Amino acid sequence: MANPVIFNPLTDTNDQLRAKFWDTYAKDFTSIRDALSSYSYFKGELRLCRNYLTPKNRQGKLLKLDLWNEVHHTPLIESIWKNYEAVYAVDIAPSLVTRAAKILQAKKIPVKTKIGDIRKLPYASNYFDYVYTMGTIEHIPRPIDAMREIFRVLKPGGRAVIGVPNKYEWFGKSIILDILADTGFKEDGRELSFGWRQLRSELQTCGFIIVAETGTYFMPWFIRLIDWYLYQKSTHLKYVMVLPIWMSDLISEVAFFRKHGSLLAAVVEKPYGKKTGKN
Repeated sequence: MANPVIFNPLTDTNDQLRAKFWDTYAKDFTSIRDALSSYSYFKGELRLCRNYLTPKNRQGKLLKLDLWNEVHHTPLIESIWKNYEAVYAVDIAPSLVTRAAKILQAKKIPVKTKIGDIRKLPYASNYFDYVYTMGTIEHIPRPIDAMREIFRVLKPGGRAVIGVPNKYEWFGKSIILDILADTGFKEDGRELSFGWRQLRSELQTCGFIIVAETGTYFMPWFIRLIDWYLYQKSTHLKYVMVLPIWMSDLISEVAFFRKHGSLLAAVVEKPYGKKTGKN
């Protein structure tokens, strides 16, 4: 069903429409949480958090940008919340925040959710020890605005994982997504994409130190899309794509391929001595 809210996330500036667009899209979306390719994505997220965002002795506050996955995709917060003294999450879509909060509360997971814009995060400066965002900041006109906000809310010495689409993904994903968005097949397909050089440059412009350049997983977009499509048609079709997904999982074990997969993941730190002014 087509989204009745006509809105282009990359060019339109009406923030109320932006929230309504994502709320409406989420309401009509058929969850892909249990699709095989979603589990591959999830394993990649867990690997990133385990390798780069896991503190010792349950210390520090974590902020996650966007709550889409908690409703429809990978249950990341459910798997990592015990690693931190407190977990926060923010999303621009009010109904999505409400739904995610109910899901987490039902599982007795204490997450402090809030409605907010990633370009104007509703938190004090120098507040978080960790920030995680994957596949989110590319849906706004200037992703660097979100990068600057992540830098602002991180404590000096704080660390973030920032994930964005790979402009040079080997199978032409960015081109195909534009076509799918234009035809209404994948309304969330309008997104900006980055090469490593551009991503590195923008993060350093914000003041970050680059700790690592990696990715979530290596899976050709058409495998992911076919798996997604079949699963939404019928959960009985879940295992049709098991062989190509298994092969993608094997390839994803190689760091080189993860770094050049569909999602780039930059691990960054805010330097000591770079304390930002309070709100």
